[in-house]
Amino acid sequence: MTRIELRPLRVEDAEVMAAVLADPALYEFTGGRPPTREALVKQYAAQVRGRSSDGSEEWINLIIEWGVQRQPVGYVQATVTEAGGTAEIAWVVGTPWQRQGIATQAATRLMTDLVDDGVGEIIAHIHPAHTASQRIAESLGMNATDTVVDGEVRWMRTAEPPLRPGRGRRSISLASDDG
Repeated sequence: MTRIELRPLRVEDAEVMAAVLADPALYEFTGGRPPTREALVKQYAAQVRGRSSDGSEEWINLIIEWGVQRQPVGYVQATVTEAGGTAEIAWVVGTPWQRQGIATQAATRLMTDLVDDGVGEIIAHIHPAHTASQRIAESLGMNATDTVVDGEVRWMRTAEPPLRPGRGRRSISLASDDG
């Protein structure tokens, strides 16, 4: 399996990520269209703050880097509630790098770190026809629920107690596995 790295999002990532996210096919299930560099600069400037303006949510946004040259190929993100008990996660990998296990590796590492930090409930919203994302959710131990939000099915996993308790939320691991 190809090695991935996760690193915190930076505003400077807007240019390369505009290219990664440029394929209109990437939005088949999520709607919208490819973002411009300018739109990403604005979006990333807000996201790198790490918290909502009212402080009720922590935002974790990580760029997925792939291969020896650490090419940015997508991102994973989590929105963690103030109480820290629930996180909504998402993953996006650019079209040229899909079907290589990259999203599964990245989402698994993100979820593992969230659980280790004490997050007990992990949620993702997935379009009912998006079988690739459904397979990723299943690999994370998530199950589809009967809840539908904006046409997407809520998937959920109630986590076991942390494997490495007490690490603190800011410790999201950026080390990678070769496995």
